[in-house]
Amino acid sequence: MFISAIITAGGSGKRFGSSIKKQFLHLSGKPVLFRTIDNFYFNKKINEIILTLPADSMDIIKEIKRNYPKKPLTFVTGGKERQDSVYNALIKCNPNTHYVFIHDGVRPFLTNDEIEDLIIDVQKHKCVILAKKITDTIKYVEKGKIIRTVDRNPLYAALTPQVFDYNLIMNLHEKAKEQNLLFTDDAAICEHYQKEVFIMETKNINIKITKPADLILAEEIFRTR
Repeated sequence: MFISAIITAGGSGKRFGSSIKKQFLHLSGKPVLFRTIDNFYFNKKINEIILTLPADSMDIIKEIKRNYPKKPLTFVTGGKERQDSVYNALIKCNPNTHYVFIHDGVRPFLTNDEIEDLIIDVQKHKCVILAKKITDTIKYVEKGKIIRTVDRNPLYAALTPQVFDYNLIMNLHEKAKEQNLLFTDDAAICEHYQKEVFIMETKNINIKITKPADLILAEEIFRTR
């Protein structure tokens, strides 16, 4: 069984408001992206890692190669949209790939147990995503006015990684590309084409670092772990 991991880190990080892209900022002495790579690099069932990076990333590519010499690494230039970046990475996966993880480069707190459990689940279901139960009260709003309170019991926040049968997700990405359809995550592509997507609920912290406050929180999480 050959398993590939795609890590998307091709974003510009404009929302972060830093001259350094957020994926390259340091988290406890190491780039955020490196913390994310660690999760897959040190899992023996992950056979290769494909990284989507900004076009101007030659220096960081050299550094990644130095730090991660023992597992196949492929580097792909990120596209205009995240979906384009994932597609660029999917076509670079090893032809023998059975399953593929797709993960945000700025979610560094994935656990090894979650990877192992997702590998088990994807063999049963073909499409599985990590998700977190919504605990806040949710309001439906139009033009700044609350219309109603939404029942939160069936609601989950979609996280990453999202894990798929490789041939299935590759074919669906190709269909979406041909039809010029854009989706916010890979699970939504499967949903659109009426493929069943299952969740694996997590209670672990799986924050996505998008704002300066997130990096401060991430430092505290890392310290307490």
